[in-house]
Amino acid sequence: MHWIYAVACLIMIAGCKHHERVPKSYIQPEEMKNILLDMQAAQAYVDNMPYDSLHPRQEKLKYYYQQILELYHLNHQQFMRSYEYYVMHPVIMKMVYDSLLADVKRRQVIVDSLLIKKRFQHPIEK
Repeated sequence: MHWIYAVACLIMIAGCKHHERVPKSYIQPEEMKNILLDMQAAQAYVDNMPYDSLHPRQEKLKYYYQQILELYHLNHQQFMRSYEYYVMHPVIMKMVYDSLLADVKRRQVIVDSLLIKKRFQHPIEK
């Protein structure tokens, strides 16, 4: 009886893993993470820009997003098609954002360690 339960669990786990794979016709999770990370960096950059009535922030952000997509050899439709896939598959989207957050935290640790190292550097070595 226990082996039936174990086999059923294995089948369900295997089934879940199969459904969590992103079809090749969509942007794969690692690349999607990198694109979203770049887009969030662009958003933060634009948010910290001084006000410019000739070039509204939304225009600048749209321009940066276009540049990011070109960097990844994508157009707006390709990105949105994949993004909509991720939205419809929240488990995969969560995995992408968890990976993105881990990457940001890792980078923050590196930056913090460099700042601490620079702060405590011997004056002659500066």
